[in-house]
Amino acid sequence: MMAEMAAGYVGEKHVEDFLERIGTIYPQPRLVEGPRRKFWYKEDLDKAMNMALPGSPRLAGKFQVKMAERRAARRARVKA
Repeated sequence: MMAEMAAGYVGEKHVEDFLERIGTIYPQPRLVEGPRRKFWYKEDLDKAMNMALPGSPRLAGKFQVKMAERRAARRARVKA
């Protein structure tokens, strides 16, 4: 995917912000066809965000734990 789509995929509001973080947070493009045509693969971006690795901490991990706690509490109230 090109820089505009890759920026949106990883949640950056601006393409410039995405491009500034290349090499630190986000990987280098896998395919470069010139100075303006660079392509990132979804798998590379997923790895950078720790989404592709099974068992790794995910950005939504805390949210999932919190939702599981709320469901358990709701079930306990219904049974009581």
